[in-house]
Amino acid sequence: MKIAVFSDVHANLPALKSVYAHIEKQQPDAIYCLGDWVNQNIWNNEVVDFMQEHKIPSVLGNHDEGIGNNLSKFPFSYGSREEIDWGMDAIQFTLKQLTEERKAILRALPLNIKLKITTGNNERTLLFAHGTPKSNAERIYRFYKQTELSKMLDDEAADVLFIGNTHASFHKQIERVINGEKTYQHIINPGSVGSPKDGSWHACYAMIEIDTGKDIKYEPDALQVYFYRLDYDIDTVIKGIKNSSLHIYYAVRLLKY
Repeated sequence: MKIAVFSDVHANLPALKSVYAHIEKQQPDAIYCLGDWVNQNIWNNEVVDFMQEHKIPSVLGNHDEGIGNNLSKFPFSYGSREEIDWGMDAIQFTLKQLTEERKAILRALPLNIKLKITTGNNERTLLFAHGTPKSNAERIYRFYKQTELSKMLDDEAADVLFIGNTHASFHKQIERVINGEKTYQHIINPGSVGSPKDGSWHACYAMIEIDTGKDIKYEPDALQVYFYRLDYDIDTVIKGIKNSSLHIYYAVRLLKY
């Protein structure tokens, strides 16, 4: 079984098209998005239309929720006072650009999605969220304590948790011993399509391959994760931002990482 997962498009249509074309070639059984379709780039309407046209299941990102509800202020990441100001300006840009019909589409996205699959003759649960299962504004980083992450999955009765929001890809496999038997949980962040923050501007997504003949809870090699970094027409993106009212910061930061 193959599942493609991507996140944090942030209105970067050229990057999204590159990722989707690559995913199609892999012929996965399913595709999921972890939210943040919009904001901080110029193709807000087009990205919503693309997601709708291709019928990609998605959860609600914090930017999707804020823009969808016409909020002029909502939580987002920043590193300086200037980035707060530029972020607030980007929100206003997106609110004006995005149509009310498309905002309604964003509002309708669920906070999380649960997918039950059979592996090794047992039913296991995959959970898709943007930040954490209960909040799209919180962030899970690779260095979080395993005990905290395990509790998060246990609370949701999930075996695999997919999250985005940090724009940094990772796969964390948690090994535990329960009743004398080793068990495994997985936390997977596919990185960001439209605005990575993990060392490269290239669009990133994850392909998960599950050997359904094995039980992902008890066999560590039953689930494999492959991260892909893809080229796209970044020159068009930078020129598009420069010719818009968005701050040039949103073009420069693509090249920063």
